[in-house]
Amino acid sequence: VSFQTDSKEAFKLTSNFSVEPLAAAGAVEASGIVLKKYLPYYEKFVNFTIESGELNIQTQYLYQQTEKEPDMRVSGFAATLNSLRLGKTDEKKDFISIPAASVRDLSADLIKREIVVGDISTEKGTVLAKRYRVGTLLFSTLVKVSEKIQPAEGPPQKQRKQAPPERPWVLTVKNLLIDRYKITYDDEMPEDPVVVTLEKVTVKGENLSNIKKTKGKLAVNLRVGERGSAAANGIVTIEPPSANLRLSLKDVPILALQSYFAGLVKIIVTDGSISSKGTVSFTYSTEAGPRVKYKGEVSLNNFASVDKVDAEDFLKWGSLHMDAMDVSYAPPVVTIGEVALSDFYARVIINEDKSINLQNIMEKDETKVGEQPKTETTKEPAQPPAGGKPAEGKDVKPAASPPQTTQKTVKIEKMTLQGGTVNFSDHYIKPNFSTNMLDVGGRVSGLSSEETKMADVELRGKLEDYAPLEITGRINPLRDDLFIDLTISFKDMDLSPLTPYSGRYLGYTIEKGKLALNLHYLIEKKKLDSQNKIILDQFTLGSHVDSTDATKLPVKLAVALLKNRRGEINLDVPVSGQIDDPKFSLGRIILKILVNLLVKAATSPFALLGAIFGGGGEELSYIEFDPGMHNLNDQGIKKLDTLLKALNDRPALKLDIEGHADPENDKEGLKQYLFNRKVKAQKLKDLVKKGGETVSVDEIKVEPSEYPKYLKAAYKEEKFPKPRNVIGMAKDLPVPEMEKLMITHIEVKDDDLRQLASERALAVKDYILKSKQVEPERIFLIEPKTIQPEKKEKIKDSRVDFRLK
Repeated sequence: VSFQTDSKEAFKLTSNFSVEPLAAAGAVEASGIVLKKYLPYYEKFVNFTIESGELNIQTQYLYQQTEKEPDMRVSGFAATLNSLRLGKTDEKKDFISIPAASVRDLSADLIKREIVVGDISTEKGTVLAKRYRVGTLLFSTLVKVSEKIQPAEGPPQKQRKQAPPERPWVLTVKNLLIDRYKITYDDEMPEDPVVVTLEKVTVKGENLSNIKKTKGKLAVNLRVGERGSAAANGIVTIEPPSANLRLSLKDVPILALQSYFAGLVKIIVTDGSISSKGTVSFTYSTEAGPRVKYKGEVSLNNFASVDKVDAEDFLKWGSLHMDAMDVSYAPPVVTIGEVALSDFYARVIINEDKSINLQNIMEKDETKVGEQPKTETTKEPAQPPAGGKPAEGKDVKPAASPPQTTQKTVKIEKMTLQGGTVNFSDHYIKPNFSTNMLDVGGRVSGLSSEETKMADVELRGKLEDYAPLEITGRINPLRDDLFIDLTISFKDMDLSPLTPYSGRYLGYTIEKGKLALNLHYLIEKKKLDSQNKIILDQFTLGSHVDSTDATKLPVKLAVALLKNRRGEINLDVPVSGQIDDPKFSLGRIILKILVNLLVKAATSPFALLGAIFGGGGEELSYIEFDPGMHNLNDQGIKKLDTLLKALNDRPALKLDIEGHADPENDKEGLKQYLFNRKVKAQKLKDLVKKGGETVSVDEIKVEPSEYPKYLKAAYKEEKFPKPRNVIGMAKDLPVPEMEKLMITHIEVKDDDLRQLASERALAVKDYILKSKQVEPERIFLIEPKTIQPEKKEKIKDSRVDFRLK
């Protein structure tokens, strides 16, 4: 029987049959079958559309009745599929595109449920594997799920004899070839969606079967990104699931996978690729769960990361190579024979809360230690509709996970470091200490997660590119209770060879000086004991160096602020306490390490002097005056006494004095001052007439009882037009009226304010010089650019400002 449709589809059936015994044999051929044409038959069952596709089939069949059971077979089955394209009903992009696929030499025993496929092959297809925001996979949404029909209630039925379980289907594929496919994995579930594209994916398989303990061969090759590649080949077993594969990765980028661990760590990875060679074995059983084991080597190259908070470089390296690895899961055991790290950079910070940033790289788990997660009834999501959104489901309890041990064993026999840079900061002590360790190399041997094992550390390098540095001691960062016992030593280093460095970055040569540094940190059972001793002896800057990289900070001022009369900058800072105690307090405050202190001294010199000598810090940088006045008040004298003490102990410091005035308040104050002088001048005249002692007008004191008399005399001498009576004589006025007229006719000009500002600066200079504690050549009067100073919150404009140099 054969026929052809109007779309050139052709069907042909040939058969030989007999009635006794019942038997049939023949062949079926179908060609040019347009799959999209038959979509109406099954579209109510699926959530996808067939955009195109043509199917060709041919096979032979056999059926015959025997005494035991019928014999039903299919043999010589072959099929080809061309130009297949499948799309989701609610999405524009096809999720499967297969230009060509074929199945050859398929035979099946339908009674024994055995299928053997001689060859499956396909090439140059594309596949979109997608996970939606709700966690549902695209492929799990392709078939529509209908509600099961519940049987109607009725009279009880007689219990039927339970039918024996059906024989499972057995499938064997002798040869499988998936050639040069492109697979795109689009995962919308992470906060930052992940898109990974695998190119030239080729899968070859031999003798793949779900017959128990049947060993097959599998080889996979693919390309990741522009340079990355991956390959795996070896023996696989489908039942029970197991694999033993030789694995090879080369330059596989890790950036695309960052979203999967972004919530677990406090860093952002900006570059890096992984390479490896080794063998991986996998087994699974319902009793023991999955077991994975890897033996071989792994390299993580060109790795770079920044911390999430400040976006500063955190960890970087050129190559991290781990060899002689033996890693197992369930139970977790990590043994590494050798680790080699080269061309690395690390940012090491002791935080304000006494923790170490490398120790706290993992995000905190909010679950309390020892607290078991609650078993709750959860909603099992039903298959979502076409958009991939979940529908309401029935209440189910989560399946129990196989028991797993939490005991972890980590051993690293030997670690070698070469060409490293470590940027170290201690934010725990104030001011902060920071330094760079360059060309770091050495060894760490005997790292282990065992509580009693301590690793020996011996590292050498150069501090800030010139000074030799040595770090020795013992550590165990892998155990739950962090242990560190390290000594950082740097002694008796002549600083003059550092002139090229100081010239470039400080803008000055180093005339002379020596540095001694000794840091010791001991952390045991959450208790920190540290000694930090730094001495700069006779540190003296020389001539100026013209360098574009030099700091703009006044370096010489900073050194002058720190150096005492003996020429020493001496810092001794012991720190101790329980690192997990929120009430932990410092033994003594201090820690002035050179680099941070330069910045502190240059930007806030008076605050530093105030911290050393007392007196309110930045408040030493100015003295306030009463409106219109230039003489020192009690608070101003107190500040000057503190400043004198500091200047005496810091002989290299020089002081600029700059007077200012407030155009509004000082103008009114000057008017009042000049008015008072006019009144006092009248009393001075009386004293002179009576032969009294001659004093300055400012020293005259007018008593309240005599004030109206002298005010009237002063008013009489004023030349401004005065109110007259009817006969033309000047009228006698009350005291307030005379005061008002005199004050309103006193004119204060900008020159008067400028003179007031100058008198204030002179008053301060005179007080300092009369103390005999500071040499006159260190004191300078500065002509202000403007009478009114820069506005500062809660500080009067009527003041004198100081600058140190």
